[in-house]
Amino acid sequence: MIQTISSIRLNIGENDAILKEKACKIAKISPSKIKYFKIVKKSLDARKKNDIHFVCSVVIGDEIEKEPPIIKEEFNHPKKPTVIIGSGPAGLFSALILARKGFKPIVIERGGDVENRKKSIDDFINTRILDKNSNVQFGEGGAGTFSDGKLNTGVKSPFSTFVLNEFVKHGANEEILYLNKPHVGSDVLPKVVKSIREEIISLGGQYMFDTVFYDLTIKNGAVSEIFLEKDGKKFSLEVENLILAIGHSSRDTYKMLYNRGFSMETKDTAVGFRIEHLQDDINKAQYGNNYDKRLPVADYKLTSNICSRGVFTFCMCPGGFVMPATSEENAVVTNGMSNFLRDGKNANSAVVVQVKKEDYPSGIIEAIDYIENFEKKAFVLANSDYSAPCQLVGDFLKGKISTGFKKVKPTYPLGVKFCDLSKIYPKIYIDCIKKSLIDMGKRLNVFDADDAILTAPCTRTSSPVRIVRGENLSSINIINAYPAGETGYAGGIMSSAIDGIRVANTISEKYLIKSN
Repeated sequence: MIQTISSIRLNIGENDAILKEKACKIAKISPSKIKYFKIVKKSLDARKKNDIHFVCSVVIGDEIEKEPPIIKEEFNHPKKPTVIIGSGPAGLFSALILARKGFKPIVIERGGDVENRKKSIDDFINTRILDKNSNVQFGEGGAGTFSDGKLNTGVKSPFSTFVLNEFVKHGANEEILYLNKPHVGSDVLPKVVKSIREEIISLGGQYMFDTVFYDLTIKNGAVSEIFLEKDGKKFSLEVENLILAIGHSSRDTYKMLYNRGFSMETKDTAVGFRIEHLQDDINKAQYGNNYDKRLPVADYKLTSNICSRGVFTFCMCPGGFVMPATSEENAVVTNGMSNFLRDGKNANSAVVVQVKKEDYPSGIIEAIDYIENFEKKAFVLANSDYSAPCQLVGDFLKGKISTGFKKVKPTYPLGVKFCDLSKIYPKIYIDCIKKSLIDMGKRLNVFDADDAILTAPCTRTSSPVRIVRGENLSSINIINAYPAGETGYAGGIMSSAIDGIRVANTISEKYLIKSN
């Protein structure tokens, strides 16, 4: 019999291996009779500072859990390829599903593979010369590759477990299968992405790195051909289906698609800053001043509705670093990342305010430019050399330019310049962030500390526009083009991967040979 045992207490310092013994004691079963054991959930209960512990659920049984039967599918594969634009989570998992079904997809990626992409990022930090196609935003694995690899999501999907299992199969730590807030780490995720790519290629898929998708031809309401450029040479590909997994930052691609007649609409987004604290201060705020050093580094998730615009934290990176994340010259963008161990001195997260679609000038392209202008303004404000504008929280709240750091030191590797951050965004955004910082500080008592650091701007939370698709997941007016992931249908690694799977399954269903 297979059964789930819930609410098992695991004290700080106790190894996961003891869970089997505890579960057997609760179930009144001898450990010697257990043939199947699996941890399915582990979360930290820190509600009482003097009694912090883990709460776990496991599955045990005196028989081996049977794997579900594999359903054999046969397809009438089309002669022309399914082409995927972008190798972030949506593109990666749509390619994996299609490759396993024999479709031999072609993945087009404007940036480099993970090894060369890392070199491009390092070169930018060392030389301040930006590769516009291979950077923190663009390249194999997408923007999430260099943002901690957080895998928590609010999306309820039967594909969630599949995605997590694939990450583990390809090199992620097995704990992501049961931790309440799993993450892979920016030092591990590149290896995982590379391993998945190698499986796709082994199944007949193709990758074209450093290849820019710059145009397409539409005939009879469908994409017939796409135009690409690599190493200065232009060429074209005929396509059967086109998956647009272009992420939230391919502004040139969005503009091209709009000019070619794709139906688009504006949507809300959010902009703001990265905020940094000492990780030890966050630990003390969450666990108490005398917290056990064996506890995992603490995180937080805060929201405030004290203003007319909602303000919230986003992409919190414990023990992490603030990264230069622009994909365009003469612009500054910040993002956060952390490695698997999360052992950096600072914690950082985005603190952002809602941008309503009514804020944009009229038009799709104008909405895209509206967000980009904040990044250009920040570039000029901070020396025009990719340094980032910076201000201590206490000075930001008082409206004065900072003159020196205190105990928190910035981690942005290209250097920062003290500036008046209120010059970057409209007054309504600044006022809401100021009020919300104080409001959030009432719930996390160091959040609005005078010595915390704000680094600007954080503008790539999501795209301000969406490629409109219908119930069959294709564009509502281009029948064989499938927007996927952060083109308006996901917001992070997990939800993007899940959306990519849905799109791949929808496409493959068109060619499924039905059994009688």
